[in-house]
Amino acid sequence: MNLSDVSWFKICVCSFAVFIVCTSIGEIQAAGPPKKGEKKNKKKTYESAKTVVDRRLVTTSPRYKDIIKEHGIYYSKVDDKNFAGSVLGYVTPWYNHGYDVAKIFGGKFSLISPVWLQVKRQGNNVFVVNGGHDIDKGWVQDVKKGQRDVKIVPRLLFDGWSRGDYKAVFNSEDVLQNLAKTIVNFYKKHKLDGVVLEVWSQLGGQLRENLHHLVIDLCDAMHTAKKLCILVVPPPFRGPKSGAPLDYMKGMFGKADFDMLAPVVDAFSLMTYDYPRTSPEIGYPNAPYPWVKACILELAPEGSEYRSKILLGLNFYGYLQPPDGIEAHQEPVVASKYLELLPKHELVWSAGGVADNQEHYFTIKNKGQYNGYTVWYPTLKSIQVRLELAAELGTGISIWELGQGLDYFYDLL
Repeated sequence: MNLSDVSWFKICVCSFAVFIVCTSIGEIQAAGPPKKGEKKNKKKTYESAKTVVDRRLVTTSPRYKDIIKEHGIYYSKVDDKNFAGSVLGYVTPWYNHGYDVAKIFGGKFSLISPVWLQVKRQGNNVFVVNGGHDIDKGWVQDVKKGQRDVKIVPRLLFDGWSRGDYKAVFNSEDVLQNLAKTIVNFYKKHKLDGVVLEVWSQLGGQLRENLHHLVIDLCDAMHTAKKLCILVVPPPFRGPKSGAPLDYMKGMFGKADFDMLAPVVDAFSLMTYDYPRTSPEIGYPNAPYPWVKACILELAPEGSEYRSKILLGLNFYGYLQPPDGIEAHQEPVVASKYLELLPKHELVWSAGGVADNQEHYFTIKNKGQYNGYTVWYPTLKSIQVRLELAAELGTGISIWELGQGLDYFYDLL
């Protein structure tokens, strides 16, 4: 979902500095056995006999003290499902707490997509899939333990491809079939359940007919091998037109593309997050509710037989928005940063009227360099209303990404 590497945030998370500040995410993991030489401390528990709903934590008026106290405590029946649709969760090496999340809550997911693999063109008709060294078979077994019916579908990024590389594939059926063969053989060799293709956004919405052909051939090849084929797609709408907050500009994936590919693609991981910055009057939400709903209905209006193949994208990260509202000045926020900034701040529920964002934010006061910034980050309530929307419209969900959120979020799935 995240969703995807197109947004600058997903590039930013690769940085060493951001990786370092994520240490507090590790603090909410269940304690393991003491290392040699350490004293055996009383084992902490992060499980509860009650869900976040039973604990009355899903509210438009959450208290910062409750978030800080409760965020790492989750319902003990970790495989119980509350959402009936398909659920895809992304896991990245940059926030490795996501690997633990997938092991703990694997029963709630239909699909887990580790961000491991890249396909590269090395010659006229030579392709290679890199990243196989990251495949952890022990982890895969842990995620699938017991009676869980979760599929492992690593994302495959078309990494560093030039326009010439794409044209070489588009202009020769033999070259395209060899690409498909290379990918299928790799996924068969490693006994993976399917692929999440990250290719559409790389061409910026150009050469769509060629992309249709590429995706259809790749999915056909995966299906022949009895593997799943999922496609990451950008939203059909970008930001609002000037002066018209609910009138959106067209994006680079539309209904015609969806209609062409839906009979073949198993699911569409729709990137309904990273909404373009708007204005102080509207706020700076990550995924305003009206826009998310409009994106689904644009691709699959009422009566569409393929709407259930859409996986509505949920962000489990947020942003620090500067007072000047300039997008280039915003900063990413993951769990550790959020918990650092949150104390003594009152959360505001942004909903109603034109700005019916249905997200929480708070304005930082007396925090040095961030004084006056607003923080938009998911809460139990903002996630719940989007799960309800997905259920109402009959879609699934996709989460970017599991290592960036708070552990009690997963009670809602």
